[in-house]
Amino acid sequence: MKHSFLVGVICACALSVMYQSPLHAKQVDSTAKQVAAQHDTVKQTSSKMAKVNINKASAAELQQLKGIGESKAKAIIDYRAKNGKFSNLNQLTQVAGIGDKLVEQNAKQISF
Repeated sequence: MKHSFLVGVICACALSVMYQSPLHAKQVDSTAKQVAAQHDTVKQTSSKMAKVNINKASAAELQQLKGIGESKAKAIIDYRAKNGKFSNLNQLTQVAGIGDKLVEQNAKQISF
């Protein structure tokens, strides 16, 4: 009699595990996907938010700013070499090809 009861308990436990495992696996997979998506978002955000020191940046670093290509980066470097360091954002508008709108778009990403 004792063995029949134990066999029944073992079978019930085994069935319970079998039915819960696929659900648990789906939950784990779903959670893993959510964590991966959050990681990608944080990675993109941190790279977007990296500040560029306008007084020290190379042409490649300046090109990370929105709307700054090779020619505008070179113009910034040339202006900096001729006139010295930038002390405020408004000075950037004195660089050929850079206007108020471009400065406004990049204001949060520029440091001095």
